[in-house]
Amino acid sequence: MRGTLTFVDGVYGEHRGQHVSRTWRFSPGCATGACQSVRLVRERGSRRRPDSLLLGRVAPGVYVGSGQFSIPLLCQGRLVNRGGLARETITVRITRVQTVGGTAFATGLSASYDNPSRTNLTRCRGRLGRDAATYSGRPAGALPGSAK
Repeated sequence: MRGTLTFVDGVYGEHRGQHVSRTWRFSPGCATGACQSVRLVRERGSRRRPDSLLLGRVAPGVYVGSGQFSIPLLCQGRLVNRGGLARETITVRITRVQTVGGTAFATGLSASYDNPSRTNLTRCRGRLGRDAATYSGRPAGALPGSAK
């Protein structure tokens, strides 16, 4: 997925308008058809840390999920790997579909990511930032039954 940071407030190494490229992997919660849930595993940050989130179908072609992940924080000159907790909401929309043998496959996606808040779990004081982004992309690889 290709993304653009739309909001950045106090997140180290990020700025508004910055373009990023991330790998997002989707695992359907059913064998065929429009699934009620989809597992998203995505890379986050410049170190490409994995983040897993369950997305639920809220409308045709629209999936939403909320969760949280640990973030590293500096405290008294030391890096605390799980020093903070970031909350997230991700919305994925299917923007294009191709039908192969009577089965519809998503061929275009758009997404929004919002990190509305972060919690400091260390004893050190300090303000934590937040960020948001929009993404677009298409699945890699050939569709079943299509020419390679």
